[in-house]
Amino acid sequence: MTRERFRYRQSGQSMSEYLVALLVVMMMVGVSFSGESSVIDLFLDAVKTAFDRLSSFMSIPL
Repeated sequence: MTRERFRYRQSGQSMSEYLVALLVVMMMVGVSFSGESSVIDLFLDAVKTAFDRLSSFMSIPL
C-alpha cells in the first residue's frame, strides 16, 4: 500500500514540473526580447505572406 501512495506523489510532482517547463517555453516563444518580433508574430507573418502569394497565383488567368 505504501508503494501506491509513493507512485501517486511522484506523478503529481512530475505534472507540476511539466507545467512549469511548459510555461517557461511558452513565455520564451510568445514574448519578444529587445524590441524584436516574437516567434508567433514571425510565424503569422509568414503564413499571411504565403497565403497572399498563393491567392495571387491562383487568380492568374490561364
